[in-house]
Amino acid sequence: MAGAAMTREKIAGEALTILSTLRDNARSGRSNKLADVKSAFEPVVSLEFDTYFFFLRKYHFIGMDREACLQLTPDGERIVDGDRRERFIDAVQEYFASRLAEIDAPVAEILADSSMIAEEHTPPPALPLPPPDPVHEEPTKVAPASAAQASEPRPSGSAPRSRLGREVEGAPSFPAASPLPALKNEARPEPKGQEIDLRYVKYDAIGQGPLGTVYRGRHTALGLDVAIKELKDIFGYFSFLQRGEVIKRLKREICAQALVRHPSLVPVLDQNCDVARPFFVVELCPGGSLADRLAASGGKGLPTEEAIRIFLQVAYGLRAAHAHSLAHGNIKPENILFDAMGNAKLADFGLSRVIEVDTAKGMPQVFVGTGGMGYMSPEQLARSTKDLGPSSDVYAVGILFYEMLTGQLPGRRSPLPSAVNDKAPEALDGLFDKMTQDRREARYPDFEAVLDDFYSAFGDGSYLKRGDLILSSETRVASGAESKASE
Repeated sequence: MAGAAMTREKIAGEALTILSTLRDNARSGRSNKLADVKSAFEPVVSLEFDTYFFFLRKYHFIGMDREACLQLTPDGERIVDGDRRERFIDAVQEYFASRLAEIDAPVAEILADSSMIAEEHTPPPALPLPPPDPVHEEPTKVAPASAAQASEPRPSGSAPRSRLGREVEGAPSFPAASPLPALKNEARPEPKGQEIDLRYVKYDAIGQGPLGTVYRGRHTALGLDVAIKELKDIFGYFSFLQRGEVIKRLKREICAQALVRHPSLVPVLDQNCDVARPFFVVELCPGGSLADRLAASGGKGLPTEEAIRIFLQVAYGLRAAHAHSLAHGNIKPENILFDAMGNAKLADFGLSRVIEVDTAKGMPQVFVGTGGMGYMSPEQLARSTKDLGPSSDVYAVGILFYEMLTGQLPGRRSPLPSAVNDKAPEALDGLFDKMTQDRREARYPDFEAVLDDFYSAFGDGSYLKRGDLILSSETRVASGAESKASE
């Protein structure tokens, strides 16, 4: 719906409801933190919540303190009280001009409509806003304010209004009601995609992470299926003033990954960070993730040959990335995807650096789960150095290799892989041990050294020879299957 043309009345009503909710929360002692407000309003407003936020900030209707709590300015208070409403409508018209539909309603009518919303506003429950029970909730009754209003004909083309003064059809309701159960044998239309950036169509979500959401998409000009990763949630962890620094980091990391091409890296195809919901586009990997395969194993791990093949593909992919000074820093099973042929591909390079601490730029220390804790090197956990480098990725892959072979993450006193899995070659024990040393100087410095020792341990050529990357060419998933990746 965000891509459809809107009316001034609808946008003004929703923006006014946000202002009213903020004031009600402040008076009731409820949370007005940006992240809480955003999570409550995002599912129910017609446009992106960030769009309303930037509009209200630009015209000084709201402010934000150092704790990222929103508050009404004196102008915002006057708007909610019903004053300066004409200025409010003019601001909506100016800011949302490209989103507005051609309508015939005069400004006076819009002012009257939005006044009704403000005057009859009912304070919402405490954030986050829970959806009402569709079974026990009584239906809203349309009641005119007076007998005169009841007998007065509505303007041509206008919709009936609820007791909050909103249109019954097409207008948002706060809080959002859960949909009624579908009737039996009811024909339900196929979900339609949403056009974004005039180049892509976004369909259903196929993955969710702490920084955003992954959608199945399509490049409209080429008819190419892609994955679209929206990083809208990343801004909930920073203040408005830090948005520019976050955007700059996003562009840098996405462009750096796009420059590296390798069969074991998910290629970045496009990006647009200059919109309310920054996104980048990557190859759609329909074979699922390594997390899916590990979960399906029931804690037993993968077949040894499969684990070694995935290990080698990941190692070669990271060696190529490191040659371009691109470390990953966020290796975990969810970030290893599989193409239609079953080949492993690494995704989401560098996103952990987008939210790392930088006191010089006022960026706070933030941990939002972008890196799996069990795979993070000691220096990552200690945040002892900003430049983690290849050896931190070596550590993470060593932990991941153990999990693929045994079905479990290693602990401080865990047995070596061959002691858990009798089909795992003993030659892998020393490799795993050196990859996962706590001290960086005792660990392999890079994957060049890892591959040297791997092929030395298997000099008989049982896993081919150095430089022979094993690629599968047999289709393993049905056409149209979807990847399930998270950031």
